[in-house]
Amino acid sequence: MTVLSNRNMKSRTYKSAILLAFLLATLTLNGCSSAPAKDFENFDAISLGDNPAPAPTKTFDPAGQEYANDPSAEVDIEDQEGDGTSLDIDEIKVGRANAFLVIYDTSGLVIAETLVTPQSQPVTLLLEIPLTRSQDLQAALYLDDGDGVFELDLDLPLLGEEGKLVHEDFFYKVTN
Repeated sequence: MTVLSNRNMKSRTYKSAILLAFLLATLTLNGCSSAPAKDFENFDAISLGDNPAPAPTKTFDPAGQEYANDPSAEVDIEDQEGDGTSLDIDEIKVGRANAFLVIYDTSGLVIAETLVTPQSQPVTLLLEIPLTRSQDLQAALYLDDGDGVFELDLDLPLLGEEGKLVHEDFFYKVTN
């Protein structure tokens, strides 16, 4: 008989604790909702720091080619050597949007591309078409149109701080 009354006692204590928690939560929420509304100040501008990265904007050249402007965009690739299957990029900068780093050979053939974010550094890029001979290569940044897939006709070339194409030429020496 003692076991039953201990169980009943624990059950009542548990139920009382739940009821008390429910009442406290109800009173707390009612107290929050009865507070008077505060007026908010209107600001002409909000500064995000000394030099926030601007969001890319679009522009057209006289021939009608569309570009994306990103004054903070930059790519720096040193001459490299390797087995022809990968590249190492030490410095890539893009503003607040994702972009594609695209690697071309001198004929304009895309041999590699990868999605980079404002936080991507450094980047090792596997070449989709391995190099079999030493050659000059080119790198360019394209603003992603939001689908995460590089499409030359939809993703816009990026113009950097001085309104010039974000582009880098470099030499790749294949070593065997």
